[in-house]
Amino acid sequence: MSGRIVQMAPKVLDIGDAASYLAMSVGTFRAHVLPHVRQINLSARRRGYLVSDLDRWIDRQVGGEGVAVTVSANPWDAMS
Repeated sequence: MSGRIVQMAPKVLDIGDAASYLAMSVGTFRAHVLPHVRQINLSARRRGYLVSDLDRWIDRQVGGEGVAVTVSANPWDAMS
C-alpha cells in the first residue's frame, strides 16, 4: 500500500445527512421526500437512504435527468 488515504463519498446517509444533502430541514424531508425513497435498516432503530435514490428524487423535481448549466467565469458575459 502507498499509505495514501482515499476519501470516498458515502452511498447511504442517515436522515439528518440526507436532508442536508437535499438542502432542506428534516421535517421537510419527512413530509416531501420520505414517501418517495427507499429506507434501509441500518440497525434496529436507524434508517438510511441511498444517495442514488435522493439524486433520482431531486432529478424528478426538476423534470428529468437534470441539465448541466455552464457559467462563464468572465463577468462581461453576463452583460450581453
